[in-house]
Amino acid sequence: MVLMAAVVGLALGLLSSVRADLSYALKPGQALSLGDVTQLEPAQLPSNAYVRVRGTPMLSGMVRFQTGLWGSRQVVFPLAGQRNVFVQVSASSLDDPRTAARTEFAGRLLTFGELGGRFRVVREYLEKRMGLPVTAETFIIIADDPPATHVWALLFGAFCLGVVGLNGWSFSRWFRPLRRAQL
Repeated sequence: MVLMAAVVGLALGLLSSVRADLSYALKPGQALSLGDVTQLEPAQLPSNAYVRVRGTPMLSGMVRFQTGLWGSRQVVFPLAGQRNVFVQVSASSLDDPRTAARTEFAGRLLTFGELGGRFRVVREYLEKRMGLPVTAETFIIIADDPPATHVWALLFGAFCLGVVGLNGWSFSRWFRPLRRAQL
């Protein structure tokens, strides 16, 4: 029974850890157009939203890094004319001149703080080595990441709820009073 309670606690903890991804997966697939990045007011930016902005990439402030289990190569850079919005794109998108020259980016808007430890090293590098004012409140657009790509979060959430439900049902059956046989 202790193991069952631990499994329920673990499933609820995992569910809690992906709640932002769950929320994003339920957002509409139409990007909210924010216009030119130089005209944005950081206090009014919606967090964990699917947005579209226009801006000129400052590739001189670019940082390359690898993510995930498969080591996908990513690039983070600021957009010219402001200091509050960065963009993350796949490094392979910079190999093609047509996609490397783009000035419009659509994707998931988050703060570096919301990304937690995943971007701590990138944030510290941008701040300390490149002298860019990056804080936990600085925004980053994870480009080409619409809500539909987060269906995995819905499936994972359903699995966690299934584990909780199954263990709750098993636990209740364990303590159900036994019926007496009628003679």
